[in-house]
Amino acid sequence: MKFFITGSTGFIGSHLIDHLQNQKNIEIFAQVRNLSNLKWLRGKDIHFLKGDLFSIPSLPSDIDYVFHLAGLTKSTKMANYYTVNHRGTASFFRALRSQKISPRKIIYLSSLAAVGPSYGGHPVKETDSPHPITPYGESKFLGEKEVLRNKHDFPVVIIRPGPIFGPRDTDFLSYFKWINKGILPSFDSSPRWISICYVRDLINALILPTQFPTQSGEIFHIADPCPYSYDKIGKTAGDVLGKKLKRVKIPLSFAYPFVLISDVVNKLTQNPIIINRDKYIEMKQEGWMMNTQKSQKKLSFFPRYSLREGLEETLHWYQQNNWM
Repeated sequence: MKFFITGSTGFIGSHLIDHLQNQKNIEIFAQVRNLSNLKWLRGKDIHFLKGDLFSIPSLPSDIDYVFHLAGLTKSTKMANYYTVNHRGTASFFRALRSQKISPRKIIYLSSLAAVGPSYGGHPVKETDSPHPITPYGESKFLGEKEVLRNKHDFPVVIIRPGPIFGPRDTDFLSYFKWINKGILPSFDSSPRWISICYVRDLINALILPTQFPTQSGEIFHIADPCPYSYDKIGKTAGDVLGKKLKRVKIPLSFAYPFVLISDVVNKLTQNPIIINRDKYIEMKQEGWMMNTQKSQKKLSFFPRYSLREGLEETLHWYQQNNWM
């Protein structure tokens, strides 16, 4: 079988390729923007195709499965989210159509940010009307709409995961660095619950639509069915690291001036970092919980890793690679 992957050098794309390479009779075609910067893919026995979402390389006509993982998660310019996540997805489908590629299935990686936060303690479902609250979330929702516009021409599936953590991830890294210093940041008195997912569980979920029948245009929520508070995540990480944690309470209202300063620094350095206004808006929400019953029933998706097991692998990888 032949697989084509966009976003192959990224955190999730590289883990997907690692997984596929352990399977038999699989040929991987990985799109990369810069052949001199292969990151985690260097030395792997795969076909590297230079290109981006606005210049899709020539593909084999008999591609079986396509994973559209490429996307922008951080940027110093709001417009960049829409360029990559929305217009880039539209360009991606135009290229497949012009090359007359007819895969068995196209799996599009979206995000919980596309559907928006949860309210009243009720996890969001696939049938809920999306209400994204950040430019990133809105751009991913618009990307989903482009996928659905093509559902009659291509067999498409949308995977919406919660926040992903694991080896090679940089988004949770700064939080875990505080934990490693013995500090448990606490931004409010009431816990905010989030549905997270370990990267290896997400990779399993991405593969499942290639193994189970799905209707074109179906959406699946992927996360640990048990939501966690940041305190629970931090305390579990502290336990894994053998750290005695000191809780440091930081009211969100006090954090806002630092967020504004961070935004200015981001724009001056043209180097996006995880602490920004969007993250502040996300942290103010009541919760980010998602209902995963549909993926359990139709894809037989169940996490293979507990929170602790995922954190053990992640934190040990950070330590071994001198990231923390």
